[in-house]
Amino acid sequence: MDAKPARTCGACSQCCKVMGIDELAKPAGVWCSHRVAGAGCDIHGRHPASCRAFACQWLIDPAMPPRLRPDRTRVVLVAEGEPARLVAYCDPANPLAWRREPVYSLLKTQARAAARSVIARAGARLWLIAADEDVDLGEVDPRSAFRVERDGQGRLRVTPLPPAP
Repeated sequence: MDAKPARTCGACSQCCKVMGIDELAKPAGVWCSHRVAGAGCDIHGRHPASCRAFACQWLIDPAMPPRLRPDRTRVVLVAEGEPARLVAYCDPANPLAWRREPVYSLLKTQARAAARSVIARAGARLWLIAADEDVDLGEVDPRSAFRVERDGQGRLRVTPLPPAP
């Protein structure tokens, strides 16, 4: 985590479902066995380093309105990689939650910002969100990067690359 959270999670624990936790062998899309609904983590203080280091955009950005809190939208927004890419991690039980307002408008606004690419992920399913269109990439290994190009008609062509080792 690069920034100190401006907020606390409160009753939200959506990351405990949508994010994978390698140290606990917990796959993305299922509730962590240590999550206590409305109360947080029952191993807090002994929880994995990846959990301690994690902070979603709602925690970090004090300008983000309460209606975008992940447990309300079923979407956990995370800035990842270099350059930073906004990733909308969705609950696989609600894979198109990223298309609902107010999340969709936020993602489109971010896609228009030249310095940031935006993707949505629900389990292994991936979408690229561009200023002018959304591209369903189907199931893509989370370790895979992808190449984005425009064809002769200006449509996006997205090619997933082999997974990084």
